[in-house]
Amino acid sequence: MAKNRRPRLTRQSVAESCADLALDRGRSGTVDLLFRAIDELAHVHDPIWEDVSALAVVGRSIFCTCDETATIERVMLDTRGREAAEHTNFALGEAFDLPDGPSGEMDIEGLAIADGYLWICGSHSLKRDDPGEDGLEDMADIDWDPNRGFLGRVPLVDRGEGVFEPVAAIDALDGIPGRRAGMVKMRKSSRTPIRKMLAKDELIGPFVEHPCKENGLDIEGLAVRGNTVLLGLRGPVIGGHAMIVRMEMKETRPGVLKPRKLANGRRYQLQAVDLDGQAIRDLEWQDDRLLLLTGATTDLEAMQSVVMIADYDPDRTVYPAGLLARVLDLPAIRGSDHAEGLASIRIDGQEKLLVAYDSPHETRTDAARRRLTTDLFEVAGGAAPQDRPAKVRKGGRKRKARSPNNA
Repeated sequence: MAKNRRPRLTRQSVAESCADLALDRGRSGTVDLLFRAIDELAHVHDPIWEDVSALAVVGRSIFCTCDETATIERVMLDTRGREAAEHTNFALGEAFDLPDGPSGEMDIEGLAIADGYLWICGSHSLKRDDPGEDGLEDMADIDWDPNRGFLGRVPLVDRGEGVFEPVAAIDALDGIPGRRAGMVKMRKSSRTPIRKMLAKDELIGPFVEHPCKENGLDIEGLAVRGNTVLLGLRGPVIGGHAMIVRMEMKETRPGVLKPRKLANGRRYQLQAVDLDGQAIRDLEWQDDRLLLLTGATTDLEAMQSVVMIADYDPDRTVYPAGLLARVLDLPAIRGSDHAEGLASIRIDGQEKLLVAYDSPHETRTDAARRRLTTDLFEVAGGAAPQDRPAKVRKGGRKRKARSPNNA
């Protein structure tokens, strides 16, 4: 029987020559995020510093979320680029009518900033109960939290000196059009517009009713450019390919967003990315390059990397391994430091990558200071292996560029 052999992600030596930096180069610094006490915050019931699930940065403002809440947290980067404090908490229930109320878990896994808006996305996933007193009977219970079906945006007000504040609306002024918060319609049931849409898909549909971390539908990455919204899926991974859902959003009436129909007759386009079995944990635009933070679909230790698509094409349906460049490898640590949030940040005039972790190692947190330590990494250049020029030997003859199939 014929075997289905796909190109593999490039081996380390080839990937490093493409990235121009060592893949396992280690962090170049850290940023300590310092938060206020829980009892000082609205609609927060868990320590934020133990569970940051997403990042987005503009100016000195670092936005992050705890996936147990329906709130956005902002901390301000200091002039040294070493700490971010002055914590402010923004409850999304003050701008939106949430089906599970302002305190209901939203499982926010994606943040992105584009065109003066902060975009927010819940996981849209089902979850399985952990075993309790009833043992396996508890595990048979699969739940839906209505706030998880959130996808929306809030305007950002520029307060000066790198301070940006989320608000429900901004009035028009001096010919500049006003902006207002908007979201895709929500409902109590799990048949939200996005889940309902993807349930009909030939590839994604069979996995929509599976729980997260079991290859069920699970949105963890978000990247936005103009009206183009990219959703990176932690699950499902299909045939070793991670999935991106591309949508073009429109505002159908004040405060209501909806994906418009595309040339394929649907309101979305699937894009398969050959990550050799890894899933997407976050997405980030860095100039014209799309960065993918990769990791495991299930709740286990696995390789985790940052992979780059240098020439993103919204109409391409499949990205084979040869069109990807691995630009950073993050260490796998048993039981901790599962990379989950990725953002570009400028420190001392240099662009760097900021990484936050799920299940942070105990050295990253300090309950007394309510501290979470995130990592900084140098930015690699990067080119896909098949885009690298052929090398020239001393004798002047060109050596054939290596195929990713042989890497």
